[in-house]
Amino acid sequence: MRHSILLLTCLCAAMSLCAQVDSSAIRFAATITEAELRTHLTVLASDAFMGRDTGKEGQKMAAAYLKKAFIDAGIPPVPAPFDSAVTDGYFQQYELIEDQVGGIGIDQAGRIFAYKEDLLYFNEQLQTDLAVREVVYLGNGEKLPKVPLGGRVIVLDGTTMGDTPALMSRLSERMQDLRKADAAVVLVGVPSVSAMANEVHLPASRVRLASGSGKESTPPTTQMIVIDGASMDELLGANSLAKLARKRAGKVVPVDFTITARPNTHPLVAENVLAFIEGSDKKDELVVITAHYDHIGVENGVVYNGADDDGTGTVVIMEIAEAFAKAKAEGHGPRRSILVMPVSGEEKGLLGSRYYSDHPVFPLENTVADLNIDMIGRVDTAHRNSAPYIYIIGSDRLSRELHAINGQANMLYAGLELDEAFNREDDPNRFYYRSDHYNFARKGVPSIFYFSGVHEDYHQPGDDIEKIQFDLLHQRALLVFHTAWILANRDQRIVVDKPPKP
Repeated sequence: MRHSILLLTCLCAAMSLCAQVDSSAIRFAATITEAELRTHLTVLASDAFMGRDTGKEGQKMAAAYLKKAFIDAGIPPVPAPFDSAVTDGYFQQYELIEDQVGGIGIDQAGRIFAYKEDLLYFNEQLQTDLAVREVVYLGNGEKLPKVPLGGRVIVLDGTTMGDTPALMSRLSERMQDLRKADAAVVLVGVPSVSAMANEVHLPASRVRLASGSGKESTPPTTQMIVIDGASMDELLGANSLAKLARKRAGKVVPVDFTITARPNTHPLVAENVLAFIEGSDKKDELVVITAHYDHIGVENGVVYNGADDDGTGTVVIMEIAEAFAKAKAEGHGPRRSILVMPVSGEEKGLLGSRYYSDHPVFPLENTVADLNIDMIGRVDTAHRNSAPYIYIIGSDRLSRELHAINGQANMLYAGLELDEAFNREDDPNRFYYRSDHYNFARKGVPSIFYFSGVHEDYHQPGDDIEKIQFDLLHQRALLVFHTAWILANRDQRIVVDKPPKP
């Protein structure tokens, strides 16, 4: 009897699934092909596009290529009236400031501590010289003492925080607390700056949103500087990291040096590209699909093509835009509007999506969800021998319905293993905060980040098209398309049932 009931249950489930399959969705999903994905990626990830560096010629070339592809697909410009930052209905332009690195140093009685020799930093917040006569020693910074830290210079001992990946993760956590405490500068002693410089990507310049791009776009004011252990001991004078390790956190240490700031900046302009497919009876509601099309450019004469990061996401959303445009042209257009938006500035700190979320072309309160793709063309070491998979990040953070719909789309159309390993709120990699979906999520828009994991060519010149697995890329593209199709065509808008978290 139990076997009969189980068989009947399985039959009913199968019949239910068949009833839910949308033949129109399958028809237009078939227009997304491996061949077209390869054709577009061959162009965008070529040396001719010079690594698509934000605000530079290669990024402009990529933006023009995307615009032409959308026009060729029959997608008209965003209808007027629109925000003044939107030009010709396809580009949302935003202003940036580029800071050339090397402008921050330390001067101790004429001894100059220089960038990459004695110290490193990953952003430039300090704009004027700072004379330092005392520092507050906080050990590894795991627990902040109950002493005022506002405006103070802090010393952390990074020699006890593990290897470089572990150190960077822990510093990210520590800096959150120290920024909240309004510390002015955080000096972190590490065993070897030169060794660390070989393990992390250090661009020749850094880019930030220009002033006036929104209050929330203002960068944090706390400056972190990583210092070689031997150099840190020089700065500490009679003390040293080893001696201070025996002291309590919160100890004030006298010093005498100046942190110098010589900003070298100039303005840039970048673009988000807009492909808008207007809906029918629910056209005022919007489903947004994003991927960043910028990468890190050319360094030391070597082009970083970024085939996976994020050429793969870019070509997938190009194909998704074309599929929705064909559906509309043939009378099967989406009920809700679709905005396919390749964004720029992700590699510089999610800047393009941040600008859009602070200056939306379409009201965020009408935005149903953001589906964001970043690196879905390869396989990471955790899945080297596994079935086809995709990491799903953030799908249940704001809306349980969004999570369920993505699972339904996968079950009906894609057949991937949905891995939620990086969706944990305590994920040490903090991937939830590291791609463009986050700028929608922080505004309360339910979002999914589709990701296939980090590989050995991440931010390396070896991230080339020859290593992309196009069969997997295509299968993953189908999941995103079908999730968007369901979101755009269901009767009820998905419910936001969880509050956004910072």
